[in-house]
Amino acid sequence: MVGILLWSLVIGSIILAIIGLWKRSWKALAWSGIALLPPMALIFWGGEGIWFRMSILLPVLLFVAAYWMKQQQMPSL
Repeated sequence: MVGILLWSLVIGSIILAIIGLWKRSWKALAWSGIALLPPMALIFWGGEGIWFRMSILLPVLLFVAAYWMKQQQMPSL
């Protein structure tokens, strides 16, 4: 049951990331990062190697991309 939930979050995150990049929507990218955070956090906490520790970078990159895209859309003063 938990596996189905985690895989659903991963698949939903991928779909939201594609939509966010395609339509240039920072909200979709932010929600994609939020959806990907629990599965990647479990891998991060449970892993011993460096590659498991680097799994947390993907949601962080989505948050950074959402922030950057939001800053690009805001009019400058």
